[in-house]
Amino acid sequence: MEEKTKKKSGFLRTVAGKTLLFIVINLSGILLCLSILGFAFSVSTDLYHRTPEEYMTEQGEYNMRYSVIGYANSLITDPYFSTSVPFQVVDKFNYPLLESQAYTTLAEESEKNGVKVPVTAVIDANLIYDRNGNIKGFGETTPFTRDDSLKQVRIKVYADLKEFSGMTNFDINALYVFYSVRNYFIPAAVICFFVALSSFIALMCVAGKRPGSEEIVLGPLGKFPFDVMAVLYVIAVSIGVAISEQSSSIGMELVSYSIFTVLLANIFLGLCVSFAARVKLRMLIKGSLIYKIWKLTCKFFKLIWKGITAIPLIWATVIGVVVLSVIEFFYLAVARYDGESLFGGWFAEKLILVPFIFYIAYILKKLAKSGEKIAQGDITYRAPTKGLWGDFKKHAENLNAVSDSVTIAVEERLKSERMKTELITNVSHDIKTPLTSIINYANLIGTTDPSDPKLGEYSEVIVRQSEKLKRLIEDLVEASKASTGNLEIVPSPLDCCTFVSQTAGEFKEKLDSANLTLITNVPDEQVMIMADGRHMMRVYDNLMNNICKYSMPGTRVYISLNVVSGQAVTVFKNTSSAELNISPEELVERFVRGDQSRNTEGNGLGLSIAQSMTELQGGKFKVEIDGDLFKVTLSFPVIQ
Repeated sequence: MEEKTKKKSGFLRTVAGKTLLFIVINLSGILLCLSILGFAFSVSTDLYHRTPEEYMTEQGEYNMRYSVIGYANSLITDPYFSTSVPFQVVDKFNYPLLESQAYTTLAEESEKNGVKVPVTAVIDANLIYDRNGNIKGFGETTPFTRDDSLKQVRIKVYADLKEFSGMTNFDINALYVFYSVRNYFIPAAVICFFVALSSFIALMCVAGKRPGSEEIVLGPLGKFPFDVMAVLYVIAVSIGVAISEQSSSIGMELVSYSIFTVLLANIFLGLCVSFAARVKLRMLIKGSLIYKIWKLTCKFFKLIWKGITAIPLIWATVIGVVVLSVIEFFYLAVARYDGESLFGGWFAEKLILVPFIFYIAYILKKLAKSGEKIAQGDITYRAPTKGLWGDFKKHAENLNAVSDSVTIAVEERLKSERMKTELITNVSHDIKTPLTSIINYANLIGTTDPSDPKLGEYSEVIVRQSEKLKRLIEDLVEASKASTGNLEIVPSPLDCCTFVSQTAGEFKEKLDSANLTLITNVPDEQVMIMADGRHMMRVYDNLMNNICKYSMPGTRVYISLNVVSGQAVTVFKNTSSAELNISPEELVERFVRGDQSRNTEGNGLGLSIAQSMTELQGGKFKVEIDGDLFKVTLSFPVIQ
């Protein structure tokens, strides 16, 4: 069942299906109009309550009254006037006054046959006399009264009333046809209405659609504005009506109206299809010519307003005063002695200036309040910019920029103070630990028997802690030079592949002792960069020492080198043994370690020194943390 419905819907989307819907709408519409006209004619002729003969008799009687009075008047002016209608004029005493030749002949034949002449109708009339008392004519009047001063007469007609109906054989046949189908007009109209309505709805549903696709397509006239098509349609209707009214006969006028009605109805259907498709695409209004003109007009005025607001405030004030003065001058020149005009111009000027001045005062008050808030130290306050324009809006934005700058400066200051505090704390801790060991073991040596073998162990500890303290001081000096840019850099062409292979060889033993497996990936060809070889090796050493200290035993360490978008990208990856609950930015700060308890070997300067040295040589240093995965990326421009 669903497949049949889909096939039917797909057929209606085709050109043949839409043409079929057009034909059904046309036929049902024509039949609907004919049914309505037939019903209206049947009601107007009262065919639902009388026969066609009764209708023709009524029409004949109506036409006969005026025709016979006209014939009687013609006989008064022309005694030889001949008409085929037999009638006789008698007074109220039934005395014959006038009769037609057709009545004379009919009376003679009836007298011969001994048949009384039948009276078809009687018309009450009165005689109209001139000043000389001669009969001037007949005029239809009310029935007889007893007023003898009225020259009332009666016109007796001896003819079939149907002869006066004025209907041709075609009209009579059509009347009988209408009479025979009069009871079917309403059902036919209802059926045709629902058929036309359902076909119209189906046509609107498939408007713009194609078989096998839900995309809406407007067709060849899709880019033509709908409002223009609607105006052209109204013009076409007016032209069609004007042409039809120029027809020479009623029949031709009816044919012209019918042709233009069908033609314009189909054009209207096409407009409805285009309307439905545009509504589905939501471009009915946006695709209209009026909307486009409106958008262009708005854009034009926006450009003008933008140009006006771009003028500096002082120049805008000068130009405004000059323009206003010129307008006032010409107005005064025109309305020199007209007091009412002068007062009207003065009032109009104040009606414009006073609100404008109050508005500027209101804006200045808002800006003054904003400046006062910021001056009082409320750095979170933002000057409102809604409703402002030109220099006023720029001033409000500048106030907000000052507030933002103060906020950033305060945050940087707080961050710097926090870093200083942490730096002092960490340096104190890292210096105090080896120094305390040296002092303690030196005291032990002084109190221990010189022959005691433990003196050798005590001296080794002192030497080891002294070396650690020395390295810490050297790293501090180097970190200070690197962060301040005081290191001497001598760049030269270097092959990054050599650094990777050299690092793998130098740290093989240390990696093995830490139970780590190193995997390198380098290209076959050379990857040349400009850098200082000594400082580059220090960067690699610091990164590898960091890996050896903090990697989880039994895991793999990766060093890869690739050329990406003209950059030599070296990536160091390892799995941390401790949870990395610190951000990459904080990790590269001085004296910061991944081990927050600071129980591991090291002083937290390795990444900071590596970053500073990399950036001093024109490279980029990036740290990334993904769970327990620690990743460092070095990027240097490749040279040929």
